[in-house]
Amino acid sequence: MATAPASISAARSQKLFTIGRVLSLLQADFPDLTPSKLRFLEEQGLVTPQRTDSGYRKFAESDVQRLHVILELQRDQYLPLKVIRQYLEDLDSGKRPELPNGTGVMLIRGVSSKKFSELDLIAETGITPALIAAAREAGLLEIEPYDHSQVEIARSVVHLQRFGISPRHLKGLKAAADREIGIIEGVISPVLAKNETGSRSRAAHFAQEIESQFASIRTELIRSVIGKIDS
Repeated sequence: MATAPASISAARSQKLFTIGRVLSLLQADFPDLTPSKLRFLEEQGLVTPQRTDSGYRKFAESDVQRLHVILELQRDQYLPLKVIRQYLEDLDSGKRPELPNGTGVMLIRGVSSKKFSELDLIAETGITPALIAAAREAGLLEIEPYDHSQVEIARSVVHLQRFGISPRHLKGLKAAADREIGIIEGVISPVLAKNETGSRSRAAHFAQEIESQFASIRTELIRSVIGKIDS
């Protein structure tokens, strides 16, 4: 890669870690990780640590998170680096790519650390300040800076306005999402509490699978009604 991804650029003011510290942070989940493997991933353009004047690598928190995702996708999804690289590049550019197995953004939702100001949000989605305020009141948007998830929510809020659906109509969706999150947290909390090698990976996998099933039920319930309308 000729240039660092957006998530790297956004990390310049973050706390920085030496390669030794990165190893200590990641080896609990990836005990076979070595300095050579980290250097190889850098050579392949999957992560771009900063360099001191003396040439030492310094990794931002977002680099560590990115590495965790890369290693997890290799270990659990058996994906080649070429596929992982393209996936991360698409995510960095603001797209919502899917992996070959159909896995969506949730698995690596935090990888891209690019943040958006309110002006950025308006430019990206066409949302108005008044609509932003209404979405905040409904609990759909937080305060700036916004991440990619918030941008997608804002985009949907704008589209729904075409049908006369305002943020206040979506409070039920937010409440339902909060309930689903509560269920997921209840399932994964015991897994995380074990603090064993791979606990975080298993918890993330469980959370993703549960969310996928929730989404399937939700979609089919709505489709069943739409099907009756169209029949």
